[in-house]
Amino acid sequence: MLAGATAVVCALTTTGPASAATPAPAPAGATVVGVRTARCPATATTIQAAVDAAAPGATIFVCAGTYRERVTVDKPVRLLGAQYGRDARAGRTNPADESVVTGSTGAAFEVGAVDGVVIDGFTLTGNAGNGIDAFARGAGFSFVDNVIAGNANGMNVNARGPAPSTIARNRFVANNAVPDPEGGAGVLITSGPGNDLTISDNLFTGHVSAAVNSIGDGSNRSLGLVVRDNRSVDDGNLAVINNADGALVTRNIATKSPAAVAGTGVYIVGNTDRLTVSRNVLTGGTGTGLSSNAAFGAAPSTNLLVDTNTIRGRSGNGITVNAGTGTVVGNVVQSAGGNGLAAAASSSGMVFTRNVAIGSTGKDCADASTGTGTLGTANTWTRNVGQTATPTGLCIPGR
Repeated sequence: MLAGATAVVCALTTTGPASAATPAPAPAGATVVGVRTARCPATATTIQAAVDAAAPGATIFVCAGTYRERVTVDKPVRLLGAQYGRDARAGRTNPADESVVTGSTGAAFEVGAVDGVVIDGFTLTGNAGNGIDAFARGAGFSFVDNVIAGNANGMNVNARGPAPSTIARNRFVANNAVPDPEGGAGVLITSGPGNDLTISDNLFTGHVSAAVNSIGDGSNRSLGLVVRDNRSVDDGNLAVINNADGALVTRNIATKSPAAVAGTGVYIVGNTDRLTVSRNVLTGGTGTGLSSNAAFGAAPSTNLLVDTNTIRGRSGNGITVNAGTGTVVGNVVQSAGGNGLAAAASSSGMVFTRNVAIGSTGKDCADASTGTGTLGTANTWTRNVGQTATPTGLCIPGR
């Protein structure tokens, strides 16, 4: 095992008890890869040889050990590492108990235009490319229970749908091996949409770009993208959402220390319709909590719903709308370093209602736009609570 790769795998202090991580047994009927021993009845010495020889739908079990190879997956197979079926978010800190794929000049696993691929229970670390490349518009994949650390990005994927694809229970750690914007993300969606893709119950930490970045495809928006129940620690952004219709970002928790890289909790680039950002908790760090934009040439978002999020202690604004239409409702913003709820001069057509902003260094409620809306702004403000506001009266003073 490379010393540097070992350090990356073990770098994260996880919450909860460290579960025992002795290698799992090979399932019945699987092709077994590794060095043949009593515990590893291997019939193949490399993962690639096993994939090449496998029939579609076959199961391949990879014994604990270190595999210095780049694996091309061009057929639907189940690839199971020594920790398959075991949640990667806690425990699993001993590389000797893992099936480690490392040292590739590209991606550890490169998945072609095939459906139904499973990659479960591996450690992917120290690769010059991504941990997993799967952006050839396959569908129905399942990438679960993996430790993915110290690569260019954790994964670069897209999904054709309508068969559901899943990215879950993985631990992504500091996948920053190449400079941002080419690297630095946990999950990156490019070269196509993320249709019917659920990214849930993962742990992300220390990414200079974002935990999840849905760049997608401007001419083919993602449909059915869900980002839920993830935890982000000291990532530049929790989620960057772009080119997506009907997407849902919900129940994620993001925490940032003051020394972590600056960024926005949820950055809505634009070109979205019916995006819902709901019940997320964003705490601490340098930058804005949530922003809606028309950045990088993207069209403003439409029918946006920002609902019941809690944003605490961000150094910038709590919630900023630079462009887009929709509703900001029921959110709580505490101790923003800038304004709590803010509409830029470029904004119009947004409804702010029943939000609470308290303790902002700037104004609790601020709208720099002009128009025929509330108090001469271009937006509608009703029943919001805040001690300070510009224009005066934009929010109702609360306790």
